[in-house]
This record gives sequence, C-alpha cells and structure tokens, in this order.
Amino acid sequence: MNKVLKTSALLSTALILGSTLAPITADAAKYKTINWTEGADLGTMDPSKSTAAVDFDALQATGDGLYRNDKTNKPALALAESVEKSDDGLSYTFKLRSGLKWSNGDALTAHDFVYGWQRTNDPKTASQYAYLFSGIKNADAIQSGEEKDLSTLGVNAVDDTTLEVTLEKPMPQLESVLTMAPFYPQNQKFVEKSGKKYGTAAKYTLSSGPFILKGWTGSNNKYSLVKNDKYYDAKVVKTPKVVVETIKDQNTGYNLYKSGKVDFTNLSPDQVKASKKNKAYKVIPQASTFYMEFNEKKVKALANTKIRQALSYAIDRKTLSDKILTGTATPATTFTSTKLAQDPNTGKDFAKAAEVKGAIAYDKTKAKKLFKEGMKEVGEKKLKLQMVTDDTDAAKRSAQFLQSQMEKLDGLDIDVKVVVPFKQRLALSQDKKFDLVITAWGADYGDPSTFLDLYTKDSSFNNGSWDNAEYNKLMSAAKTTDVNDEKKRYDDYKQAEQIIDKEVGVAPLYYRSYATLFRTSVKGVVTNPAGAPYDWKWAYKN
Repeated sequence: MNKVLKTSALLSTALILGSTLAPITADAAKYKTINWTEGADLGTMDPSKSTAAVDFDALQATGDGLYRNDKTNKPALALAESVEKSDDGLSYTFKLRSGLKWSNGDALTAHDFVYGWQRTNDPKTASQYAYLFSGIKNADAIQSGEEKDLSTLGVNAVDDTTLEVTLEKPMPQLESVLTMAPFYPQNQKFVEKSGKKYGTAAKYTLSSGPFILKGWTGSNNKYSLVKNDKYYDAKVVKTPKVVVETIKDQNTGYNLYKSGKVDFTNLSPDQVKASKKNKAYKVIPQASTFYMEFNEKKVKALANTKIRQALSYAIDRKTLSDKILTGTATPATTFTSTKLAQDPNTGKDFAKAAEVKGAIAYDKTKAKKLFKEGMKEVGEKKLKLQMVTDDTDAAKRSAQFLQSQMEKLDGLDIDVKVVVPFKQRLALSQDKKFDLVITAWGADYGDPSTFLDLYTKDSSFNNGSWDNAEYNKLMSAAKTTDVNDEKKRYDDYKQAEQIIDKEVGVAPLYYRSYATLFRTSVKGVVTNPAGAPYDWKWAYKN
C-alpha cells in the first residue's frame, strides 16, 4: 500500500516545549540529565520491526534518515545534504553528507541505506511497516514474493555518498515517510553479527543519530540515551543524557515528579484536576485514535455488521472521555483522528468533514435492537467475548467501563484480559489471538491514509480481518488514478472513512491527547502530533 501525504498545511504542527532561546553551540557539560517517563516498555530497537510509539521515540533518538522532522514538524534533510528530483517525479538522487559515522566508528554510507531498505522489504523480515515502501520500484512485488531478487528494489548506491531512489508511481508522501525508522540505514556487518538478537538489547543496537542507547537488557524498564559524539550534528545536541523509565502506574509517576526524580509524567484524571493551575501542566495534542477491534475470523458473530454496530452504540463515549479519562480524551466520531489534516474540498478538519452524524454515537435503544437482530441472524442466544487490553491505568479503567457498558446487552458476557508486557499484547493482536482488543493508532504523517490504509483487505495491520470491497476500491483509487489530484484523493478518503464508520469495521472510542506535568527547566523537546511523539535532539535541562 501507498500512504499519500497531503501537500497543504496541517491543522496542527509540532509543539516545542520550553523556550528555544539557547546558545547555538551546544556544550553538554553545561546541561543536566533529563529524566523522562514512558507509559509502556521498550519492545524492539530493530527499525524494520518496530510498530509502537515508545519504540519510535527511542529509534528517533538513536537514529537518523535521509530526512528528519525539524522543530516545526516538517521534513528537513538530515543524513542527506542535497537531493535532485527528476522532472517526472519518479527518480530521486540523494547526496549524503561527507564523513558520516556509526556510533562504533564505522563509515556510514549509501550502501547502508540499500541494505536497510532491502531488509525491511524482505518477506523473511516480516516488517509490518514494509507497506510504506509501496510506490518504490518493485517494493510490492518483493513483499508479495512475486520478485525474489532484493537487488531489484528501487534503491541503488552509485558510490559511498550517492543514493538513487526509483519509483514506479508518484509518492507525494515520500519526504515525510523518509523520516521514519523503517527507512533508516542499517549496518549489514553489525546486523548479521547480531543475528536474531539484533535490536533486542542495547548491546545489539547501533546509533546513527543524536544518542546512543545504554542499559537496556531487553526486559528492564529503565535505560539511558547518551549523547553520540560521532553524530554529524552533535554540535546542536545539548543534553548529555536522557534517562527513560517505564511508569505504568500514574500515581507512581506523579509522586516521582513531585519528589523531583523525574521531569515528565502523564497524569490520571484526579491528578489533572489537582494540576491545572501548576505552571508545569501541559496538554500535548496527538493525532491518535483509541478504538476497539473485532476479530471477525475467530468469532463468527463479530462478522455480523449489526452486532458490531450494537457493541459500538452501547458505549457512552462522552462519559468515557469526561469521567474515566479526564483531560486526555475527546469522544471519537470517526476512525481517522482530528488534528491530522485539512480537507481541501471543504477547508475543514478532515475528520469533521467526513463524519457521518449518528454513525459513531451512544444510543442504548439502537444497541439493544441491533444486537437482538444480529444474534438472530447468526443463530445465537448468548455471546461470550474476551476483551484484551494493556496494563496501564488508563487502559484498565477504559476496559472496565466498556465491559460495564456492553454487558447491558441481553445475552452478552464480556471477560477482560489484561496483558503484560505491552509487546505481548501487540503479539496477540498481530497473531489474531483475541476476540475484542482495545488498541490505538497514532498518525505517522499528516494524511488520512495513515489511518485508512490500515484496514484495506491485505494490510498487515488489519488484525480483525474486516473486509469491504468498496472501501478497498476507494483506497486503491486514492493511490493510483487519483494520486495526483488532491481533491479527488480526499473525496476517496472521505467515502472510505464513512464506510468504515457506518459498518463499524472498528469501533472508534476517543481521540487522545496527553495531560502532563513537564518540568519548566526542561526546554527544547519537540512533540509531534504525527510520527514519534517526542524528539530530544534539541532538548536541554538547565
């Protein structure tokens, strides 16, 4: 699949937390260690295999690509110093900066990009993000197994500092996706020496970016990001170290913040109420949607549209957002999140423009009627489902609330299964070993396809196996016949969005933002509503 980048302005851009009025030349000795928290454990540092936001945060800290998002969330040349594009838009020639080094001192060359891209596209790697390469010559054919020769992928090292990329169709989103970890270079010698352990612990990772990962064993919940002096742009990296700790319990995070042991923490609803007048209180917007996914292959009843609609109508999203997740949630009315993109046909937020009134809503009467009709259609009187969720405070609170809401339907019994650790929950989703799962998607870039591509028939992220022929047709048109006509493309997206919402291919729950305490002495952290949430390259602590 090809994800298409919107060329007009985004509705929300990167937020730089703290003043940027700092010395131009960095001297790490002047600045203190930043103590950060994440809500989930680090899962993998293999750029070909990562899928979670926490992994992308760490990969962005330790890696760099041809492009990197700048302080305003726009792609800017990074390891590449220049690029030439052909008139037909199907060929790009990148010139790498001279003297690039890996953190172990090895030369970083164009060949490392070729190897990394080929490895991500190799079906043996089983990269869920390989689909982002769709549009690059032979990427689809290699991923499907139709083309066995990895060297036919449209990426070629002319010499150590010159990289040619050849497309087979236009990719308006190319610059944006080139900022992402699956497009990072990979050191073939290091990867092959590490074997299956590559990316599973700090000693099996290699940095091309601002920091080097230290202290991660693959299972512990605390690690460090130490300044990489071999990074080409090391002069702008001010902080000597970022210490990251997984804090799943928000009371623990709150107490650690209050005692001065961490500089950043996410807040629970009660903590939001107590913190709103604090100068350190910040709400960080995200283009992300939490939703419930239905396993239609495993549970026959969930393939019934009326049953899915009933489960969705049974959920009071306003109460979920206002009472259960205070300060961090807005009721969702679409799968694609708000604050992502502007519809060129209407000038409105795409999610608002595509919304079908009443499709994703709370309606107890409709829920009971549709559930009764659906159960009759599938020949069942009772339905027992297991709902899988993560072990964070917010996830457990949400699951308990959803359970209480849906069990008001006659004949429905919901069992909640809390899965630890986070990567195990991801594995259950990817292996389709669930009935219902509460999951989330954060935008990779500012275009509706970053959400809608997930639920085409052949998407590796379509864990629930929802399939709609008209939806697939519209998404295909958006990246083929309509790819160069922004208004037509967005009309395809709008129709596709309305199909998945009316059919309840998934049940959107809420759009997320982060309610946080963020120490005012920490400055220069860039937060992105799309892509990796946090970038510490320009961060520092006085």
